[in-house]
Amino acid sequence: MSAEDFSDVFDAGVTHVWWGTVTEPVGPDGALVLSAEERTAARTMTTEAGAYYSGAHLAVRRILAGYLGTGPAALHFGRLRCPECADPGHGAPCIVRPSTELSFSLSRSGPHWLLGVTGGGRRIGVDLEQVLGFDTASVAPSVLSDRELAHLREEDGPAAQLAVFLRYWTRKEAVLKASGVGLMTDVRAVDVHAPPGSGPLLVHHAAATGPAAWVVEDLAVGPGRYAAVAREASAAGPVRLIGRQPPAGHGRPEPPEPLQTRSTTWPAQPHATSSHSMT
Repeated sequence: MSAEDFSDVFDAGVTHVWWGTVTEPVGPDGALVLSAEERTAARTMTTEAGAYYSGAHLAVRRILAGYLGTGPAALHFGRLRCPECADPGHGAPCIVRPSTELSFSLSRSGPHWLLGVTGGGRRIGVDLEQVLGFDTASVAPSVLSDRELAHLREEDGPAAQLAVFLRYWTRKEAVLKASGVGLMTDVRAVDVHAPPGSGPLLVHHAAATGPAAWVVEDLAVGPGRYAAVAREASAAGPVRLIGRQPPAGHGRPEPPEPLQTRSTTWPAQPHATSSHSMT
């Protein structure tokens, strides 16, 4: 498949979501692609965590560089200002150089990573979580809405409750990352309850600035993992889900064989839920 097949991300409302797994440490050549800040961050972590961090960031650089027609080391990242407090220290990540309207969101969980990409300066958020053992019953009341908590408690057994919790959590975090607020808000107020199998849902979550409505969609990214993507409701079109390992070199991203993609558009009357953050 040719590089032009990925140019649709610059069209109105189109979103690409890439996912993969870090399977080996980044070599010396790959480490030179990372920024000094990224290399420093990796060194502050355990050996395993640093390897996962470096591998995911290298994959992100290679993929984004492919869209922009530049080398991965040439990308300079920064952050947008938080829409609640205007602090650039914890806003959504962005590409500072080269100048572009491409937006992205990255999520990591262990060796697994998820990258959402869209054009037109539209906001996007993704979240990925792998199944790990923890006390769902004690954590859920502090992050789930009343409706979500009631649904979780209807499930029979810890495994079923954990699945419900992770589905809700990934949806919530995707919305908060898209809005740029992150976890600097009452997570319980972001209600993402929807009946099983209902498909994309419309979530009303208003920060001090920016969009107030988001389309949220669950993603299938392999066994033992849960993921979701959130996009501006006013420009939420097809989603292409691309499962792959990053290319060995830079250049426009090339899909695996066979290409694992799907395209969806949210319904004319999507299941709606609403939440409003206090400013």
